[in-house]
Amino acid sequence: MLAASLAMLAAAQAHAQLDTGACLARLRPAAPANGIQVADFDTYTQGATLLASTVASARAQPEGKETWWDYLAKTVDEERVADGRKLMEAEAAPLSEIAARYEVDGEVMVAIFGIETNFGRVLGKTRVLDAWLTRACTENKPLWIKNVYASIRMLRDGLVQPDTFVGSWSGAFGMTQFIPTSYYELAADGDGDGRIDLYGSLPDALASTASHLRKRRARWTRGLLPVIEVKLPAGVAAGVPAGQEFAGAERRTLADWTARGVTRVDGGRPDRLRGGEPAPESPAYLFAPTGAGGPVFLATRNFDAILSYNSSHKYALAVSLLIDRLRGEPPIATPWPTDDPGLSRAEIRELQALLLARGHDVGAPDGIPGSRTRDAVAAEQLRAGLTVDGRVGQRILQTLRQDPLPRTGPQPAAPAQGGGA
Repeated sequence: MLAASLAMLAAAQAHAQLDTGACLARLRPAAPANGIQVADFDTYTQGATLLASTVASARAQPEGKETWWDYLAKTVDEERVADGRKLMEAEAAPLSEIAARYEVDGEVMVAIFGIETNFGRVLGKTRVLDAWLTRACTENKPLWIKNVYASIRMLRDGLVQPDTFVGSWSGAFGMTQFIPTSYYELAADGDGDGRIDLYGSLPDALASTASHLRKRRARWTRGLLPVIEVKLPAGVAAGVPAGQEFAGAERRTLADWTARGVTRVDGGRPDRLRGGEPAPESPAYLFAPTGAGGPVFLATRNFDAILSYNSSHKYALAVSLLIDRLRGEPPIATPWPTDDPGLSRAEIRELQALLLARGHDVGAPDGIPGSRTRDAVAAEQLRAGLTVDGRVGQRILQTLRQDPLPRTGPQPAAPAQGGGA
């Protein structure tokens, strides 16, 4: 309840600080310098509104606050792996053609599609122009401002329609979550119909993603693993700190790392591509998400290419691990440094069903642990004598599995309504 109340207060404060008129007045004079006539600026910003929800989401950035094991457990789960493999089979022909055209592996396109929008199921409902106006006038980043003008150009040019130009809270849109400036620079016609539709054409969305991976700062190298889980000899391991994320500044070729005694976690050589051909000259650096006490990887330039698509290290590792699973590789072998691992989406739905059975109003089980689920977990943690933090993890799931039936007597007060279940 406290978390929900604080979120509502933050949203109310953000709303009170938003002034759409002042924002438009600030951006309007520079429209001509950004390819927009003032009359078009006025036309397409009619009815625009700065969004308290976008401000609150930008401040919260939940992905950044999640543990690695929570984020990856639900992001790279068996459900997403199975869906990705089905898609690769169903779309084998266009994937193969796009992969050959851009020299980008099909698995990375599918992995990005799966993680960005759950294979097109979650495209978002936020008006893209409103999101960028909000971010431009509250965060003051030059790229955000450029995306305002690019959004207006897309509307003006008929590339998108006002009623359906929607996406995430942050202003990303389409099946693989492009931003408007990247659309003009990198979007591609994957199905050859002469137009680029990132909402309705999967070949367009995949080709645009491949184009992004090949043309941005770090170019994708076909066949090269983004990360390779490794074991380190004592001399190398001594340079990895404990208990904190580590991305080494030292870049060596895979052959050099092999010569220093670094092996794959299964004992194999890291200087091999997935087909077995040598890749000794590929540069790589050590990446330990949780420091010396958890999994350690060699990160290659393909990891950097994913980071150029989305700069979050958690996101980049999730894409990398999903690529491995789509290729038939096993999950990472080294356990995370926790005694309470994260939950897959199926397990979160199970937990939500158990909470419902105990009288908690968490909404329909959807695999998304929102404030109502966390409040209900906190109530059950208190009842069970566990640490009360509202965390959705294996410990509370196992506790409720062992005592799954509804309790008799007074039920905990229903938490305040919040976003998500």
